[in-house]
Amino acid sequence: MMWDLLIKNGTVVNSWGRMKADVAVSDGKIAAVGDLRDMEAKKVIDARGKYVLPGMIDSHAHIQTGVGERKSGDTYYTGSIAAAYGGTTSFVDFAFLNEGETPKTAMERKMKEAAGESVLDYSFHPCITSMDPQSLDEIHGFLQSGFPSIKLFTVYRGTLMLEKAGVYEVMKMIAREGGLALVHAESADMIERNIADAIREGRTDARAHALSRPPVTELEAMYGVYAMARETGAPVILAHMTTGKVMELFEHAEKGLLFGEVCPHYLVLDDSVYDRPDGYNYICSPPIRGSRDREALWDMVEKGYVQLINSDHTDYSKAQKERYKDYFPDVPNGLPTIETRGMVFFSEGVVKRGISLERFVDLTSANAAKLMGLYPRKGVIRPGSDGDLIIIDPDVHYQMEAAAMHMATDFCPYEGMEMTGAVDCTIAGGAVIIENRKFTGTDHRGKLMKRNKPLIP
Repeated sequence: MMWDLLIKNGTVVNSWGRMKADVAVSDGKIAAVGDLRDMEAKKVIDARGKYVLPGMIDSHAHIQTGVGERKSGDTYYTGSIAAAYGGTTSFVDFAFLNEGETPKTAMERKMKEAAGESVLDYSFHPCITSMDPQSLDEIHGFLQSGFPSIKLFTVYRGTLMLEKAGVYEVMKMIAREGGLALVHAESADMIERNIADAIREGRTDARAHALSRPPVTELEAMYGVYAMARETGAPVILAHMTTGKVMELFEHAEKGLLFGEVCPHYLVLDDSVYDRPDGYNYICSPPIRGSRDREALWDMVEKGYVQLINSDHTDYSKAQKERYKDYFPDVPNGLPTIETRGMVFFSEGVVKRGISLERFVDLTSANAAKLMGLYPRKGVIRPGSDGDLIIIDPDVHYQMEAAAMHMATDFCPYEGMEMTGAVDCTIAGGAVIIENRKFTGTDHRGKLMKRNKPLIP
């Protein structure tokens, strides 16, 4: 048999183990795994001395988002290419509502923007900001039609926030339909008061942003969300956790109800970034915490309380951030991280802290596939699964710098950081998108992913 693609001599790693094996891909699917040295293929890649992993899934990324001066720099084309450079082969974005939109019209707009542009497979989390009958009905429709994860905010009143009564109603609906809630959990009341106090006292620099959102503002909201999860039975992902103080909640949570997501910038950076002259570049919400919280998050990762390592990517430029550098409430929130997510975690977690490759696969791919309703189509290397694969060279050493990135920004949060390990090749749907660390997939386009109900790990 003539395969389309044969990856030879690599170490194949799944979440349950690793083995020396070859991988054949045909018609966009994994066709065979094993000793295939005597087989032929139209294209052969030698992965000797390298790891062959399931393509990473970023289930928390913001691409081509915002309006006006707060519009992010990437398009679905450039953003997906940057993601591929970092080893991501599929992603789930958000259908945030612009003014005058309903959940349905926001989703239609996002699907139209991505269609024919993204080089990777993509999907969306529907969002809801109002508990009116039309919005609730549209969210119910999404839960039944391939979009089973709903994004909810307990903060950003007047834009993204859904009042607690609405969160409770949506979570009841999610439980009935077998879906999943992804919640940005921060206390609106406490943060609004803290921001007002800071402005009144003339404290509006980057450090004041961090002070206005202390860990208790996260914890108060997280405990409230979990109380609703227990009451309704709706499983919840707590998005972008920043404080290890939440570990106690996870230690006592009912199995199958609570899942944790952490982003690499919360594991690698600390709040000293807000004392830098360009501290405004690091404004994100929740903010980057101190070293004690950072180490406690690593402890949560190592103890199994974290299921997802995602990017929470938004790529604003330095100029967009600098415009409001002296008034933190107006600085566009977010960091450009879709390209760096996986390999920063590899370098810092696998290489430096001894996290196993199998656990790396779990955190960057397999668990996301399960929770997003994509498993075993994605997140695993086995016959019949999508031909989404990455090849990592573990022996490459380099320094992180914005000039070498492919995201649509001139800022890198990890500038100057010493790195070990790089993505050599990214294969998406059987197409080689990145080869020898260069973009080669100019003709390939990804597809909209309709998803099944979450498979609770």
